[in-house]
Amino acid sequence: MTPYDLAKTLHRELSPFAPRLSAALNRALLEIGEGSILVGLGPGTNENDNVTFQESETISTRGDDPSHIISTIMQVLNILENNSSWNVLIDKKPGSGKETMELMYTLYREKKGIQ
Repeated sequence: MTPYDLAKTLHRELSPFAPRLSAALNRALLEIGEGSILVGLGPGTNENDNVTFQESETISTRGDDPSHIISTIMQVLNILENNSSWNVLIDKKPGSGKETMELMYTLYREKKGIQ
């Protein structure tokens, strides 16, 4: 699956309820990518460079079970992890309103090279 196909699939699944996560994954896959085998391109651009960034959003749970939303996100992230070197950690806390939850995402690509 190409990065463009993967980004399109993830966007289709996530954008209705987690648009900021969808945008962050799009950035990870299409702007930052998997890294290049070329050397001397700058920090984060080589395939062996560690890259990380964060995004957060408030999700409305109106009419839906929060655990169902988290489950759906985890299923979509499984597709990401199986088709790229990117991973996502999710921190959840209750939202400021009754029918909201706040999620913070840490997206990271770990070094593949020599351990």
